[in-house]
Amino acid sequence: MAISIGIVIGVGIFRVPAEVAKCLPSGPLILLAWLVGGLISLMGALCYAELSATFPETGGDYVYLRNGYGKLVAFLYAWTQLTIIRTGSIATISYLFADYACGLLSVTGSWAKPLAVGVISILALVNLAGLNYGRIAQNLLTLAKLSALLFLVVCGLLSGKGEPSRLTALADVSINIKLISSFLLALIPVLWTYGGWQESVFVAGETREARKSLPFALLGTVAVVGSAYMCVNALLLYLLPPEKIAASPLIAADVLDLIYGGLSGKLLEALVVLYSIGSVNAMIITGSRVTYAMAQDFPLFQFLARTDGKTNTPTAALLLNAVGSCIFVMLGSFDRLLFFTGIAVWLFFALVVACVFIFRLRQPQVERPFIVPLYPWLPACFLLACTGLCLNTLLWYPQQSILGLALVASGAPVYYLSQSLSRRGTRRHTRDEI
Repeated sequence: MAISIGIVIGVGIFRVPAEVAKCLPSGPLILLAWLVGGLISLMGALCYAELSATFPETGGDYVYLRNGYGKLVAFLYAWTQLTIIRTGSIATISYLFADYACGLLSVTGSWAKPLAVGVISILALVNLAGLNYGRIAQNLLTLAKLSALLFLVVCGLLSGKGEPSRLTALADVSINIKLISSFLLALIPVLWTYGGWQESVFVAGETREARKSLPFALLGTVAVVGSAYMCVNALLLYLLPPEKIAASPLIAADVLDLIYGGLSGKLLEALVVLYSIGSVNAMIITGSRVTYAMAQDFPLFQFLARTDGKTNTPTAALLLNAVGSCIFVMLGSFDRLLFFTGIAVWLFFALVVACVFIFRLRQPQVERPFIVPLYPWLPACFLLACTGLCLNTLLWYPQQSILGLALVASGAPVYYLSQSLSRRGTRRHTRDEI
């Protein structure tokens, strides 16, 4: 839970509410969008709970895709994670950490890149010492995150500076196609902010009693995150009207300024620094496990399957992810590149959840410690949501979406090269034996 919550509750909650308020005109509709986002995430978590309990192996999504569709699809997923999504996300959040750390420490912006590289390096070293150290760090960071968020909400509600009626006052709007379209558009940033609830499945092979603990972690994560997000948005609407929220990209700064006055700047910088460190640490833990699982299946990447004899940590995969993230930091801005992969994220989500149907048909006799309720309707609803988000992204951002899919497809030549080298190695080994 600490890993998943550490990734999900990040800096997004400090800026995404403004994007949601731009789409929706009233407090109840805004809260409804966050509630629906939580319910969609819950449906996904229930599907992942069955998959993780059935296949409690390190690698998570990679394992489900490999067992469901074969090695090519699984490799394309791991390739996308390794080259763009995971390393780019770590670097992006490290950059954000560095920008706010410069302000907190009162140093110039020239320190941003060294600080970003430094936080990645330090957290990588912590995790190289073993998952136990990374786990302790993540538990403490996640506890600090939730405590800071709870403190912010309580102080805001007790400040007496808000208007409770905004939480229930509906704007003068009628239900029509335009409103429905706006609501669906608002779900895109909402679900982006919820993203990461499934991260605990990547360390399944290193989790005690994974068949029991992973479903609990998945469902517990969504419950905690959903509650936290509803409280934060209720606080925002209590303190500020929807139109003011929509006009403020740095809504957290406005809220803190309203509650704490002159101290708000430093408090915001400290919060972002704390949240960024927790997210980076969690993604370093999980990202290396995806690469490790992929490396075991492909001789070309066998060097990434090496583990430490004492800690069983996938050291080579962890180092590669850290180095790749540092390279992204040194190259500069890459936000647009990450945006290109948005359609790929929801495409792989759909493919993973479709595995629930595939395994039920193909392996009905396999023991399932957790069974997704309301089958097949609940997985079908989540698949429908993923499909809608893919199509919506393709409709609104066609060029970026096509490029994102091209980045995924770029892994195919690497896959066939690896398979070719593997077959050559097998034939050579056979000739030597003869």
